[in-house]
Amino acid sequence: VKQKYTKGRRDFSLQTFKDLDLQRTLLAEVNFNQSKLPSANFQGADLSNANFGRANLSRANLSRAKLVKAYFHYANLEGADLRGANLAHACLSNANLRGANLCGADLTGALISTDQLAMARTNWSTVMPNGRRGML
Repeated sequence: VKQKYTKGRRDFSLQTFKDLDLQRTLLAEVNFNQSKLPSANFQGADLSNANFGRANLSRANLSRAKLVKAYFHYANLEGADLRGANLAHACLSNANLRGANLCGADLTGALISTDQLAMARTNWSTVMPNGRRGML
């Protein structure tokens, strides 16, 4: 994926990747729409404006990732690690966040419901969509 992205490819939709390790990689505007990415490692990666619509990211490591304006509509983020991730203005509508760790994540302006936040783990350092820190 890294090599193909460097050569200009941005569309990796409808694909299956097992144990993908792309930590600290620049992947802005990448398209993983409907891809299967269970347990993928995107720790510290720049995934700004990425499309993860309907993707399976269960147990994925997205800690400290830059996910500004990323699209997660109907994505499966069950058990995903999003600690310290920047999800400002991200679209998380209808995403499965059961057991996801949002401790310290920045959700400023993100499209996310109260019910979704209730299924995820948050803490005092989580920045809620309204820009205020705290737990739900």
